Amino acid sequence: MVLMRRDYWRELNPLRETINNIFDELVSRRLPIFQGWGEWKPSIDLIDKGVQYVIRADLPGYSPENMRIQVQENSVIIGGEVQEEKDLKDGEFQVKERSFGSFSRTIPLPTQIKPEEARATFKNGVLEIILPKVEVPKGRILEIETD
Repeated sequence: MVLMRRDYWRELNPLRETINNIFDELVSRRLPIFQGWGEWKPSIDLIDKGVQYVIRADLPGYSPENMRIQVQENSVIIGGEVQEEKDLKDGEFQVKERSFGSFSRTIPLPTQIKPEEARATFKNGVLEIILPKVEVPKGRILEIETD
């Protein structure tokens, strides 16, 4: 009787090749699930106040001059940019953690709004956008006519 030793590593080759192929596809195709990783986006609150939506976005370090807001019937796009401090006259950085660069964030809205009536304010690093909703036509109850 001859005993044969099983080669477990050889048996795992098809699994290893499958996993390698998956990773190769992810890297070569740049699937959407990996797009945008590492991008900074502001934290927001979307509040439904009945006749209007209110968006509050935390934008520390930004000023109204370096922000842009695009309002559409069913979404809002907030974008902005902060420049890096390059000229440091008194000393040198020991720690540098503050972020800089640009961002863009699209916020979909559950119902349509009136873009022409939207307004925005900025105070203490918080952007607030007021978005009046489109008035939904109310139906009516029909009376049934009889002869």
